[in-house]
Amino acid sequence: MITFETLKEFGIDPKDGLARCMNKEEFYFKMLKMGLSNEYFDTIESVLEAKDTKAGFEAAHALKGVVGNLALMPMYKPLAELTELLRKNQDGDYLAIYKPVKEMRDKLLALAD
Repeated sequence: MITFETLKEFGIDPKDGLARCMNKEEFYFKMLKMGLSNEYFDTIESVLEAKDTKAGFEAAHALKGVVGNLALMPMYKPLAELTELLRKNQDGDYLAIYKPVKEMRDKLLALAD
């Protein structure tokens, strides 16, 4: 189960995300579970492996918005970096940048069930 303490253990300060959800804890945790279940988390790796920068940008940009709205800053920062690399069509180790995001998402999603 995800709690505020759990989020803090991941380096997340949920106060901002909670404020975006009208300070309604139940709503915030519902949005958190929905956000962590976003379909782009399931597709981004394959497009990054294929070096499809257009689809990769779309996925990274969408995920950046999702995690930003939920105040998941440890996930936001690498997604912002990835988004900018893909926006500029620059080479980079996209999968290495995405890896910590995936690991945190997988751990949090497992706790959300």
